[in-house]
Amino acid sequence: MNQPRLCPANASAQKTSAASQDLPATGQKTPASRRRLPAALGLATLSGVLYFVGFVDFGVWPLAWICLCPLLFALRLSASGKEAFFVSWWMGATTFLGGYYWLVHLFQTFASLPPPAAALLYVAFCAAQGLQFAVMGAVTWRVARSTGLSMGWIAPVALVAAEFAIPLFFQSYLANSLAYVPHLIQVADLGGVLFVSLIMAAVSGALFEVVAARIERRRYPWAIALCAIGLLAFDLGYSALRMRQMDRRDAALPKLTTAIVQGNVGAGDKHLFAQAGVDRFKQMSEALMRERPEVGLIVWPESAYNLLVRGRPNMTGRVADEVRVPMLVGMVRGERDRPGMWNSLAAIAPGGQIEGFYDKVELLAFGEYIPGERLLKPLYERVLPFSSGFIHGENFEPLAVGPWRLSANICYEDILPRHLRRLMQPDARGKTPQAMVNVTNDSWYGPAEPPIHLALAVFRAVEHRRWLVRATATGVSAFVDSSGRLVQKSGFETVETLISPVPMVEAGPTVYGRVGDLLGWIALVAVLAALLGPRAQKLWRRLAG
Repeated sequence: MNQPRLCPANASAQKTSAASQDLPATGQKTPASRRRLPAALGLATLSGVLYFVGFVDFGVWPLAWICLCPLLFALRLSASGKEAFFVSWWMGATTFLGGYYWLVHLFQTFASLPPPAAALLYVAFCAAQGLQFAVMGAVTWRVARSTGLSMGWIAPVALVAAEFAIPLFFQSYLANSLAYVPHLIQVADLGGVLFVSLIMAAVSGALFEVVAARIERRRYPWAIALCAIGLLAFDLGYSALRMRQMDRRDAALPKLTTAIVQGNVGAGDKHLFAQAGVDRFKQMSEALMRERPEVGLIVWPESAYNLLVRGRPNMTGRVADEVRVPMLVGMVRGERDRPGMWNSLAAIAPGGQIEGFYDKVELLAFGEYIPGERLLKPLYERVLPFSSGFIHGENFEPLAVGPWRLSANICYEDILPRHLRRLMQPDARGKTPQAMVNVTNDSWYGPAEPPIHLALAVFRAVEHRRWLVRATATGVSAFVDSSGRLVQKSGFETVETLISPVPMVEAGPTVYGRVGDLLGWIALVAVLAALLGPRAQKLWRRLAG
């Protein structure tokens, strides 16, 4: 079996010359190397296009499995670390420009920006997000140069390290392209969404090595090809097994019949016509209690009760004339003896009494809190009239609904794996939440973003093997089973009620629930060791000398 192919950049340490492999030597600025840059940018653009067309909004998911291959060829043409950084950033910027077009609508509706200003801010935002890929590509290039390892082996590790360590304003992963392909994502309960990204990147890396070997008419790199095939085979086999296991388990569990109330009350209407929006949700809930006696829980979306609630009053007459079943109601709440507001989900018992709250922890910058608010408050009040000044929540305990324990999260918290893992940890009695409930708004973003948001949230159900109940103000609401399949989903900007029995799971944490993003830490340490290894050895020799 072949060993991993050495990168032919260091001629003094390797027999194969850079010229024979069509790679420029480090730092050279020859006319030939300058001609390589346009070709490298073209390949990076192709990678970016493959990435966003393969992502969930366009949905041609097979393209996501090969999207890194052109970038690796672009990195072969890069004459320096700076070029590798720039070429990879270009790929990242292209990715986000193609996938985040809905931001223009957000900036126009939320910040009231004119179209040119909204477009300019969108471009700047995508350019900043592209830095994640810039770091990934530059690390891949540098480690290949310093260690002699092939980029096909390095890139998957570098991608996982970058996805783990470099935050995005709207966190996403290569693996999210497979959100609606459940037979390829079940390994997420072992290593999280990062494990799925690793497998996909490994396929891209192997394809790059095989194509390069074909072009150069050398022996095929069987080691990396077999590694990628083995990972993919494991993914498919494990997914088939676990989906059957989860179906059998869930069928035997007690169920909580849950109703999602989607009133199609957007954020603007909630601010301008707050009571009218509350009345719509109230009427829909009363109809459920009257006509569907099997329903054991009613869920309202984020801030559906958009009238400030102080303390823990009885909500009879406010959310229903008679509260006959437990309710989870998104609301804006305050305390009588403390200033400020919280974006909360309230647990309301039959009879109308509020029994508990989950306050949103991960607030959205500029939407739910303002960085530097005291200094720049007058400016923000002019350009962000709908922004809210919420306080970060501090409680991670599940909400009690009768005998059941439901883990709550609000808005985009459901796309943050580390936050959801914290919410899903066992309590002092060793009991984990039995299901997850997300309430969200999403009405600022137009029709393109809500299906993407749902797709990103699907992985939380697989990571923790719990059903996800997702109630949104204007769509897309959904029930997601413990294998990540959409059991039901609503339309966008529709008035709907979704009802489904939800299994109450008593099992302990999954492997991912126990070890978390260990795979991300391993990738990060491996990358840092490869980058700093030679320098660290020199430092130690100096200190020892």
